[in-house]
This record gives sequence, C-alpha cells and structure tokens, in this order.
Amino acid sequence: MPPLPPPEVLMPDDRRRPSDLRTALWHLRRGGLSQLRTWRRRRSIAGHQPSAGLARRADGSLDVAAWPMPDRAPRRPQLRVGVILDDFSRLALGYEWQQVELVPSRWREQVAEAPLDLVFVESAWHGNGDAWQYALTGTSAPRPALVELVAWCRENGIPTVFWNKEDPVHYAEFLDTAKLFDHVRTTDSERLEDYRRDLGHDRVGVMAFAAQPAIHNPVRPGTGHQSRDVAFAGMYFAHKYPERRAQMDLLLGAAAEVSSRMPVGLEIFSRYLGGDANYQFPEPLGSRVVGSLDYAQMLTAYRLYKVFLNVNSIVDSPSMCARRIFEITACGTPVVSTASPAIENFFAADEVLQVDEPQEAEWTLRALVNSPELRDHLVHVAQRRIWTEHTYERRVDEVLAAAGLGSKVRRRPTVSALVSSNRPQQMMHVVETVAAQQGVDVELLLLGHGFEVEAAVVERARELGLENVQVLHAPSTQSLGACLNQLVAAASGDLVAKMDDDDLYGPHYLSDQLHALDYSGAALVGKQAHHMYLEAQDLTIVRFPEREHKFTDFVMGPTIVTSREVALAHPFGDLGRGEDTDFLRQVATDGLSIYSSDRFNFVQMRYGAAHHTWEASSAELLANSRVHAYGTSIAHVMV
Repeated sequence: MPPLPPPEVLMPDDRRRPSDLRTALWHLRRGGLSQLRTWRRRRSIAGHQPSAGLARRADGSLDVAAWPMPDRAPRRPQLRVGVILDDFSRLALGYEWQQVELVPSRWREQVAEAPLDLVFVESAWHGNGDAWQYALTGTSAPRPALVELVAWCRENGIPTVFWNKEDPVHYAEFLDTAKLFDHVRTTDSERLEDYRRDLGHDRVGVMAFAAQPAIHNPVRPGTGHQSRDVAFAGMYFAHKYPERRAQMDLLLGAAAEVSSRMPVGLEIFSRYLGGDANYQFPEPLGSRVVGSLDYAQMLTAYRLYKVFLNVNSIVDSPSMCARRIFEITACGTPVVSTASPAIENFFAADEVLQVDEPQEAEWTLRALVNSPELRDHLVHVAQRRIWTEHTYERRVDEVLAAAGLGSKVRRRPTVSALVSSNRPQQMMHVVETVAAQQGVDVELLLLGHGFEVEAAVVERARELGLENVQVLHAPSTQSLGACLNQLVAAASGDLVAKMDDDDLYGPHYLSDQLHALDYSGAALVGKQAHHMYLEAQDLTIVRFPEREHKFTDFVMGPTIVTSREVALAHPFGDLGRGEDTDFLRQVATDGLSIYSSDRFNFVQMRYGAAHHTWEASSAELLANSRVHAYGTSIAHVMV
C-alpha cells in the first residue's frame, strides 16, 4: 500500500493547537492591539481557504475531504432558466443563471411563479434528482409532462434548448426528445448533419463540456496541495470497450511501472469498487486502487496530485472528450491523456499532454512528477485557454446568442490601469507595457507627480493602438495615496489596476488577473507570490512562493486589481509610504476577500535601496524567497 505523507501534510490536528483565547492573549502580549487585530484578520481569512483532509481508513482506502461548494450569486441573476439536468450539469450551470429545477408534477406552478427566459434540457438519465427518470429516453419517452412543457413554452414564446451530452453513443435514444425543441446542441460535431437531416432544420450546434470556474479553479487547499504523485479516477471494463481498455492498459500500466521511482506512485479511485468482476481493475493495477470518491471529494483529489491520467471512451470525435480534462486542468493539475482529436482541437500540444506508447508515457509522467516548474507552466497556459474559451460561461453565451437572447450575453469588465509616477523617463515604458496587454479593454490613466506628461507620450500610446488615455497632474507635495485616489476618481473602467512605472508586466498580465477575480470570487486580487529581479546580484527570486493561489491579507501594491467601487469605498491613506498596505488593511478589515493569484507575468524590479521608497537589504529579501535563476529570466516568467 503506498504510504501517506506525514500527518501534518495531510490534516492539521486541532488538538495540538492552543485555544483561541490563549492564542489571542499571546498575540496581545507580544505585539499589542495591532498584532492582535492582524491575527484576528488573518484567522478570518483562513476561513476562505478550503482544507484538504486526507486520511487512511481502517480498510486501507483513502478518505478525502469534500471540496466546499461556494455560495455565489449566479453570473446572470436576472436570467431565469427552467432546467432538467443530471447532477454534474446542475451544479456547473447553477452558477450561470437563476436556475429553476422543473418537476413533472408541478412545472405549471413553477413557471407561473415568475416568467422564464429559457428552458434548457440535457440528455438526462435521472434529471433533477430522479424527478424526470425515464422521461427523456426509453420505450415511453418522451413522457407527456415533457411534451406539454415544451409545447407550453412554444405557445408563450419561450425558447427551448436540448443538449445531448451523450452523443455520439446515445444519439438514437434521445432523438425523439430532441425533435421537440427549438434548438439542439450536441457534444459531437460529427452528428450535426444527422440532426439537420432528422430534425428538418439547422438550429443545431456544438456544446462541448467545459469547466465551471466557481468550483474548478486553482485555489489551493490549506494543506496537501500536490502532495501525492499520479492518480486516475474511473472504471475498468474487462468485458467491453476494447479500445478504451487498451488505452488504460497503456497509460495506467506505464504509471504503475514508474511508481517505484516516486514517493507514492499511481493511485486509482474506482467508480465501481467491489462487486461484478467485469468492472474491477486487474493486477498489477488492482493493488493500486485506494478507494472510491464522490464528486465533491474528487474536486479535492484533483488538487492533491501532481498528475492526473485520462483515457477516452470516444476516440474519433473532433469535439467529444471527457469533462475531467477541463475540470482537472482548471484545478491546477496537469492531465496526461491517450490521444484524442477532440483534445487536439481544444488544446495546444503543450497544454494537455498526449501519449501513444508506453515508453513515452513513462518519461512524461516522471518528468511532470519531478518538475514543479514544468507542471506550473503547462497548467498556467492551459488554464488561460480554458478561462478564455472553455468555461460554461462561454458555452452559455453561445446558447443564448443562438436562442435569440443575445442581450443576456456577458460582457467582460473594462479595466483602468492607474499609474502615478515621479519619473518622466519611465512614461514610454508604461505606455508600451499597457498597450501590449492582450484580451482586455483597457484605459490608461497617467499621473505626472511633480511634472507634466508630454504630449509625445499620448501620441505614442495612440500609435500603439491605445486610444483611451487620460493624463493627470499633481504637485510633488501631494502624497502618493492622494495621487492614487485622484486616479481612481477619474477612472471609467469597471475595474482598476494599480501598476508601477518601472516593473515588468507580461502581455497576459491584466487578462490573467481578471480571470483570477472571476474564479476566486474575491473582491481584490494581486500577487503575493511573485518574481523579483535584484540588479546588484543579477538574480531573479520568487518571493513568498508558499502564498500562491491562496486567500490572504496582503499582495504586492503594483499588482492590486479590484473593482472601482471597492477602491472608492476604501480610499488610499494620505501617505507617502505604506499607502498600499493601508488600503489592503481597510479592505480586509471590512470583511472583503483578497486573493493571491499566480506568480507569473510580473517582475518587481529592485535596482537598489536608493531607488525605492521601501528599503530592504538583499539579505532580507533573499531570506523570504527562493532563488529562481541568475539573470532576468524574462522568457520563463512571462508565460
């Protein structure tokens, strides 16, 4: 049986902790009221960070804590949608709209309570907790309640959409149900022509699986993140699906082969543990089975392993691949899969790794387990692909547009980049940095602190395609905090991003931070874990590496991104130094959450104490950091 890591890695033992009162008194004696307030604030922040309990049961199986489901308002609270969904889709789509789970016996009362904008039904086997079992497929399907519901929608001008997530295998079983609906979506693009022929219209399209950032995200557990090696979750079919079985023998066989070179090695969570021999993993895989997990536990497991494995039940569809590829990657763990044309269409070759022979699989798994930097780079780029193209928000937007509800499509927030500078020589650098930002609608606000910004700077911005530029001025006697408040007041963006005039920001910096705001649900994001370049030593270091993808009470001032409303409600202190810390303290004290995102796409430049208002020796900086490389390492940081 593979060993468990030391207990402190897995599950904090509350019995070893002093009581809250004793801890509070200790902080009060040590640092007075200020330290006591800081301790209380950080203790409340810990509540935002999910734990990741992991223990060994008496029978030797692994017990994994359930991942908490965030209590968030839907992205489109004014969009009321009647649904018939199986459990996974019901959870994922519930964060996208105001979801009305229709029931056969009382759907008329439900639709009378408040108008519906849309009815969305998937190829559900059970449907809303078994309420619609056998109603959509089977010898008596579609059942009268469903037929009457869709007919009522048509009479009342409410668009209806059917999503067959079981294509291509179960096309025929759900075809009669699909014929009822105004619009049809399929997971398999190769079925589009079949639907056009059999339905007699072309209101059909593809809706592939996706990730739901509210639950599939890189927020790390309080303990245990990637403390295990390689995992697979699924079923083994000894009696059918020979292609899938061959993939499992190849990929899981390779993982079992290299497990002796790893601390823990391969661990398998079986969806059919015990019982029928046709569904049991054969040796040597059988000895690697460590239990069975429900979906909430699986969301935790996604974050506990360095690598997850995937095999494909559908091997030839250009658009049908497993949900778990999107979900696991979004949770921050690389996926290694056997080959699939759908994966190739959704991801670049260096985002989700595909293998087709045992030696390649063994080398790939060993490389990922041995190299955290490789894992983090691969995942970060793949996650950006997901946030941009493969979330349920994007899928829903496409459905709404096709159903004539384009006004409900979500608009990405606009951003105002705020830069206060007392260095005229840095203005061109600022303009070029902001103009290079990709995937965002950005406004630049430049404040000359003690000098007038030259017209040539604005002209250069427009040459680079940055049309929305505001130039402000403040006397050198005005505090930096007051300058920042002046910038916030003048901003027109939904969000504001504080940026410094000499630090380095990659082209994806702002877009990545907007994604972090969305998936974390935080009021403010920034980077506590970050790269810093020490010019005197020609070193690039990573500061606070343990604070990556964590809720916190502090991020670096040049990386603060929040809504304009939050910035207006918590003005920067009228200070020349420490205005960022004061602002963050206000936000945290007010109970708003702060999230430290990834370490990439930003480098804080350290030219020496004389150039900075914050003074710290290189020794102090190195003491709280990890040396990454000699030189600037720009190609590595700007992912």
